[in-house]
Amino acid sequence: MMKNKYILRFSPETVKKPLVSDLVRKYDVSVNILNADISSGRDGMLVVELEGTEEAIENSIKDLIADGVKCSPHVKALVFRQDECVACGSCTAVCFSGALQMNQETWELEFDQDSCIVCGLCVDACPLRLFTITRETE
Repeated sequence: MMKNKYILRFSPETVKKPLVSDLVRKYDVSVNILNADISSGRDGMLVVELEGTEEAIENSIKDLIADGVKCSPHVKALVFRQDECVACGSCTAVCFSGALQMNQETWELEFDQDSCIVCGLCVDACPLRLFTITRETE
């Protein structure tokens, strides 16, 4: 099994179709919606993490493209200079994915890169500007 993150862009016509549920049904792919901006009658966007076999994920993406969805790999990553952090916790207040949390025992900031959806809210919340967004994944 593998996991890949994608940005899916929908036209107003495509928003009306149950494309995400079709992926689960047709290809046995788990879909974790990380971020969404979808409304009837206008363009939409989903950031998703697809989990399944390599073949199932490839077929899912091909099917979405055939249905008019623009699909691109989610290649942004959050870079955190943790060695300079003073653990003020400002970033945790805006991190709805739970990637940034205060350890209740040590009161140190913990960053879980796998949970991060690279929304960028922590970039502005950090008073020391210790977060940056890059297009590199490593």
